[in-house]
Amino acid sequence: MKFSISFVALVSTALFAVVHAAPAPLCNGELCSDVAAREVIDVTFDDLAVRAKGKAKAAAPAKGAAKSSAAAPKKKSSGSQKGNISQGILDVQKKQGQKQRTKLQKASNNAKLVQKKTGDIKKTVDDFRTAEKANGKLNSAQLNAKSDKLRNAEKSRVISNNRKDTKTAKTAQYASKKNTPAQKTAKKVAQTARRADRKAKGLPSPANQASTKNRVSKEQKNNVKQRFRAANDKLRKTEGVPGRKDTVSVGSHKTDGRAVRQSAFNSYLHSKTPVGNSPFLISDCSDISTFRQPKNFNNRPYASTHKDAKLANQKAIPQSGKEYPIIDKNPNGWTGQGAVGALRTVTYKQGGKRKLAVVGHDTSRGGDANDHYKATVSPGKRELDLDFEDFE
Repeated sequence: MKFSISFVALVSTALFAVVHAAPAPLCNGELCSDVAAREVIDVTFDDLAVRAKGKAKAAAPAKGAAKSSAAAPKKKSSGSQKGNISQGILDVQKKQGQKQRTKLQKASNNAKLVQKKTGDIKKTVDDFRTAEKANGKLNSAQLNAKSDKLRNAEKSRVISNNRKDTKTAKTAQYASKKNTPAQKTAKKVAQTARRADRKAKGLPSPANQASTKNRVSKEQKNNVKQRFRAANDKLRKTEGVPGRKDTVSVGSHKTDGRAVRQSAFNSYLHSKTPVGNSPFLISDCSDISTFRQPKNFNNRPYASTHKDAKLANQKAIPQSGKEYPIIDKNPNGWTGQGAVGALRTVTYKQGGKRKLAVVGHDTSRGGDANDHYKATVSPGKRELDLDFEDFE
């Protein structure tokens, strides 16, 4: 009974509060809160619809623009741009080959040093052999082994002593160029005076002055990179490329596979902007080449009266292509300067595939002196063969 009375009292109190509470605001007979909520929903919906329409309108021109850009012809590079790209390629090649050139130059200098001391080295080894023969403790094989070891040690000693002498000379030269305390003071005073003069005239310091050096733009750098990548891709897809250690020969002229690969790579690299601007005399021919490289290969047929009947009226390679000089034992190959040598790589297309051939002159086979003959390739040591030099 108590529970019923308290429940009735609670309900009565709630009804009393509802009846006597302040009336909710009305807008045209409706609650203002409902109207406001509906308006917010309408505005939000309209805003979303407008945005969707705007995006759809913006997307349509983009699609049309893509079509128009695809149909429009590609913009060709100007002559100055091609020249800059070509020079950039040559600069990169020069830097790439600098390390190898330094290594070869160092080896050549060491060989010359050893050559000068050949007499002294021989005398030391001969004295050692004479003394050991007198002792009679070593057999012939042991004596030869120790003699070879001593000879190599003497060669290393000659190179090491020259390196020490060079370092001592450079240290003395550097010390002689050092300023004395008085010279340092005078230099500092002169710098202070120049700084004060620049400040009075309102001139910038040398570090802040505009550089007159031609800077390479990002676009030019990217163009050079693309040329290298494209040349590398083309070389990978080329058939008939010899191994790096293969021997490639035409008559008495020989080279290795590495030089051939370098020549083919350069042919692709400089195909858009050929290099070389002056005539180069070919050592084994009477003609002078006045063309830039790579150039069109003169794939003319052999004469019908050729000494070898199988070659009569035939061509050196099945298709015409581009030829490029092969330079043996050169870090970058031929890059527009120096003699072009006797052998050429010819890159051509046949059946939709890139192919490579090495050609050269061989007067011993008869025919005309300017006839080209395809090279023969002798396989060298494979890259998978284990050798000490592979781990150097």
